[in-house]
Amino acid sequence: NGDTADFYSISDWNRRPDRKLLKDELPHVRQFLSVVHEAFPKARKIWKDGNHEDRLVRYIENKAPEFWGMPEMTIPELLYFEESGVGDYVTEMRPIRLGKLYLIHGHEYKFPFTNPVNPARGLFLRAKTMACCGHLHQSSQHQETNIAGKVIRTWSSGCLCDLHPPYRPINNWSHGFFFIEFDSSGAFDVQNLQI
Repeated sequence: NGDTADFYSISDWNRRPDRKLLKDELPHVRQFLSVVHEAFPKARKIWKDGNHEDRLVRYIENKAPEFWGMPEMTIPELLYFEESGVGDYVTEMRPIRLGKLYLIHGHEYKFPFTNPVNPARGLFLRAKTMACCGHLHQSSQHQETNIAGKVIRTWSSGCLCDLHPPYRPINNWSHGFFFIEFDSSGAFDVQNLQI
């Protein structure tokens, strides 16, 4: 659900020259995808870009337009999607629909949602439907019942990255991830797991 790759070295933010270069980062992401494919060879694998993967698109648009449109410079080619069994590529900030549940990274809204107490409530205020997001690196859940008696729940997941990076050493991030099951009727179950 986004930010699997960091693309730190081509970020617009100030970068330390001794931190991850692109040539060092990409093999680690490829290895992760390979491990997932080996563990779940028959599973449908969907890759969704987050704001960190969008760094590649912005970099090419703004600093290397000569590479625009070259298949070799796309995420599916750079990360060997075909070899890793990634069959679906969701880009351009499109949501994923898992039955009756929407899954977004969290950077899709023009004015990002934030909530200092509960990011899932921020998502609820923007989405107004059952939804999950990552992006804010905090595990949280929110629910409200509308006038028709329908319960609407939203979730935000923790992250699997460094909790105290140099650019944000003090924060309230937490480690975690979603495990979501859904069936053909659209019914779903979200486990918002914390590490």
